[in-house]
Amino acid sequence: MAGLEGIIRDLFRIIYIIIIIYVAYQVLRAILGGTWATENIIIGGMGIILTGLFVIVGFLINQAMMIGKLQERTQSFDKRIEMLENKKSKNQK
Repeated sequence: MAGLEGIIRDLFRIIYIIIIIYVAYQVLRAILGGTWATENIIIGGMGIILTGLFVIVGFLINQAMMIGKLQERTQSFDKRIEMLENKKSKNQK
């Protein structure tokens, strides 16, 4: 499953880079006298913001999964330590 997540993450990064390059090109055309309306520049900027939002949400989902796994693994540490202490005290007697 980790391979699929990596592929999807890389795909979103590639799409994000393509959108940034395209919007940068259009902004340069507009600045240098091209015929691109200001509204379209704003819409392109909003597209970049939405793409960034999807990347951030994906990152947060990944972080939540990792924290959940960590919490699950460390949940019974106190019981294990208590059992080891009891074993140690029984062996010393």
